[in-house]
Amino acid sequence: MKKPKVAIAIVTCYLLVFQLVLHTDASLSVIFGMLSASPFLILYMVYIILKYGKPSQYTFDERFYDDWDYVRNGAGTNNETP
Repeated sequence: MKKPKVAIAIVTCYLLVFQLVLHTDASLSVIFGMLSASPFLILYMVYIILKYGKPSQYTFDERFYDDWDYVRNGAGTNNETP
């Protein structure tokens, strides 16, 4: 599993199943087992994203938000003229 989207999907589905298990009459050992496994899944997901994810092609000054086509207006720069 070298694709970050697959790791994100699996961990998100695990989170949803865990939330559903909390609202059912599941045994405490199942709930505790899932709760104990969740930090390792999160750490594995972070590792996959950091290792195989693609960095942004834009800098912070070029695009304030990477997922939104918003160009900063330059109000925070020191190049202002009086």
